[in-house]
Amino acid sequence: MNIDKNSPIPLYYQLKQILIDLITQGTLKPGDMLPTEQQLQEQYEVSRTTVRQAMQELELEGRVTRYRGRGTFVARPKISHSPEYYPTLTDTLLEQGLHPGWRVLSTEWITPLADVVLQLQVKPHAKVYCVRRLRLENGEPIGYHRAYVAPQFADAIDESTLAEGGSLRYLRGRTGLLENAMASRILEAVPANQEESELLRVEKGSPMLLIRRLVKSQKEEPIEYFKGIYRGDRFQYHINNMRAINPINA
Repeated sequence: MNIDKNSPIPLYYQLKQILIDLITQGTLKPGDMLPTEQQLQEQYEVSRTTVRQAMQELELEGRVTRYRGRGTFVARPKISHSPEYYPTLTDTLLEQGLHPGWRVLSTEWITPLADVVLQLQVKPHAKVYCVRRLRLENGEPIGYHRAYVAPQFADAIDESTLAEGGSLRYLRGRTGLLENAMASRILEAVPANQEESELLRVEKGSPMLLIRRLVKSQKEEPIEYFKGIYRGDRFQYHINNMRAINPINA
């Protein structure tokens, strides 16, 4: 596979397509290190600018992951979670042949910040129960969870289940608590802060997906407020919202 310098197709795009073909065909496998910029320049007789533009687009598309001081590697396929089809991320991982797991970081009563107070509708300075965990995939951290439980529901927590099952399994200690419960979610793209970069083994500022979830009982009492942040290079959230398109507003 060579670059045709007489073609109207930009050189960077030709190089990008060559690398995509190598990845698609399995010549370059997930986790493999790509040639250096210098090696690509020499092999394909193109400029550093051409190589960098091709690599930037591959990174934006999630096909490669670049680590400062280490090099560029073929990205592993993203985990795609859709709660409409798989109620828990654990189900999703198992369906994709991956091994889910947890690492419990801490469980404690805390005085929450204002956003948690607002979501759980507790009095200022009231204590809530906080569970901090890492979501693992084949032993690798892909997500950082912070869950806050309203004090009146803390007796439902079963700490023996924190390292297994879905993210809400630990609240099934009280029979019927989650029966007909409702959950609302907000998704947001954010950069990794220092704590998140250390826990999830990514560079500070790396793209992350933040999921905020509020679980309410059948009586609309807030039970749990959850913040889960996931590595953007390993995770995507699939929302099925198929409906007819109004041609007037399309």
